[in-house]
Amino acid sequence: MMHVGAVIDAAGRPAETGDLSRLTETDILSAAERTAVNFQRAGIKDIVMVTGYRAEQVEKTLRRFGITFLRNEHGGSPQMLDSARLGLRYLRERCGKVLFCPVDVSFFMEDTVKLLLDEPGSVVLPVCQGQPGYPVCIDSTRIPAILEYQGNQGWKGALEALERETIRLEVSDEGVLAGAYGQQDCTQLARLRDKKRMRPTVKVRLAGRKPFFGPGTVTLLKQIDSLGSVKEACERTSISYSKGWKIIHAAEEELGYQIVGRRPGGKNGGGAYLTDRGRDLLGLFEEFEKQVEKAADQIYHNIFFDSELF
Repeated sequence: MMHVGAVIDAAGRPAETGDLSRLTETDILSAAERTAVNFQRAGIKDIVMVTGYRAEQVEKTLRRFGITFLRNEHGGSPQMLDSARLGLRYLRERCGKVLFCPVDVSFFMEDTVKLLLDEPGSVVLPVCQGQPGYPVCIDSTRIPAILEYQGNQGWKGALEALERETIRLEVSDEGVLAGAYGQQDCTQLARLRDKKRMRPTVKVRLAGRKPFFGPGTVTLLKQIDSLGSVKEACERTSISYSKGWKIIHAAEEELGYQIVGRRPGGKNGGGAYLTDRGRDLLGLFEEFEKQVEKAADQIYHNIFFDSELF
């Protein structure tokens, strides 16, 4: 099964979509959380959020979601193309497809994401009422073209350079167009969407004498596997270095074996890697988590389908 990732641009003021500086802190955090949850509900676990404007607040609020954070350091007004490149570069080696979305387009439905992923094509762009929207689905084979784009039209120009390969998929989901600027409209739309999105959530953890292996551990281990460094993995997941090692040590104590190997230091400061048993455990846990979530959805459907409670 193809691995899919998502990139959310929450860095600042992308000229192509709007001005995030007009949003309150609550607006930004709500939009960021909603966008991340939309992707997670569509079954996407590998989510990168590129931050910049109010980065610390966004990262602190969303660190429990198992998201990888990257900082767009391009001055006071980061551009969307810079954010897209950061996220795409990070995910391109392990994802067959990547969805990209600015944080202020946060009302799209999970079914729309699934339609985009099912559509064959190098680039799939959702279109509603004749207007292009987000998220954009990009095949990994076209990521290099975006990374190498040399024009001066930003993200819009990079997409236009791929116009011949782009499929414009007509959808009825107006959420692909909805920005987060009108507070009253957004509140009403959020209530409507949340009602339609009602579904169970299950937090899966392994426990021995105490719980020791869950979504946070999974995210940390995946980052270590990708980066080869516990320190960098902790930075990407917005946790302290000491807490990262505490998570690892707690898991190893319960398991009775090492899941993270340590390389000795030197001029490069040493490094870390997943042991064979650590990698096997990670893969099996993710499959277990997927099957538990699928079973929970079916049980929820069986119990609540005929009710009028939601």
